[in-house]
Amino acid sequence: MISSGAPSAPSAVLVTGAASGIGLACALRLAAAGHGVAMVDRDADGLAGAARRCAERASTAMRISTHAADLTDPAATAAAVNAALTVHTGLYGVVNAAGAVRGGTAVDTTDADWRWNLDTNASSAFYVCRAALPHLVAAGRGAIVNIASLTALRPIPDRAGYAAAKGAVIAFTRQLAYEYGPHGITANTVCPGAIRTPLLAARFDREPAAERDLSARIPLRRMGEPDELAALVVLLVTGGCGYLTGQTITVDGGLSLV
Repeated sequence: MISSGAPSAPSAVLVTGAASGIGLACALRLAAAGHGVAMVDRDADGLAGAARRCAERASTAMRISTHAADLTDPAATAAAVNAALTVHTGLYGVVNAAGAVRGGTAVDTTDADWRWNLDTNASSAFYVCRAALPHLVAAGRGAIVNIASLTALRPIPDRAGYAAAKGAVIAFTRQLAYEYGPHGITANTVCPGAIRTPLLAARFDREPAAERDLSARIPLRRMGEPDELAALVVLLVTGGCGYLTGQTITVDGGLSLV
């Protein structure tokens, strides 16, 4: 993490899950566009490498800070947000990209896996927003983008806990839009389809036939790249769509059409 003794960096967008995948793609795009980025992830080593990549694109490395935290822990989450504010002068956006999946049907999902899915995907977004919102309200502006999943809208097998958690993210985001719109804050959900994150790419490297089968069902006939999703997220979180709020947007190559 950048030392709190350093001169204050500009106001920033807080990005969770920033060590890899969609979160990293969002952080890279933000840095390249000259925005301050407070990068949060539980993977401290991965976060350090991701920050170096962002710093290479940023107009000044001072715009990038890193904060390792387990976002399923509310106290650790609040501490990470507070730490970001010892480096940056404020926050004007939040991207909740942290998340993961444990599979299972409603019958074979264990209690532990149910709680894990909810904590990792829904509670983490709640904890981050709860800690960040007072600062957005104080600034009188801000944007929140929560990453859910197409699975919340278009069920697939063995995703009971994950689908429920991502569905909760959509409902929570709509509530944020309703309650905090009067404070100049927008809140939107982005639902990725088949995006080639490192985890999904690793699976399809092992099962190339599965990737071919999936791609054949997608109207664009290919999987998406994290940067393609990040392009929309950055537009939403930096005010490019300032009158859009409370919406759920799918980025799926047309998969939800079939």
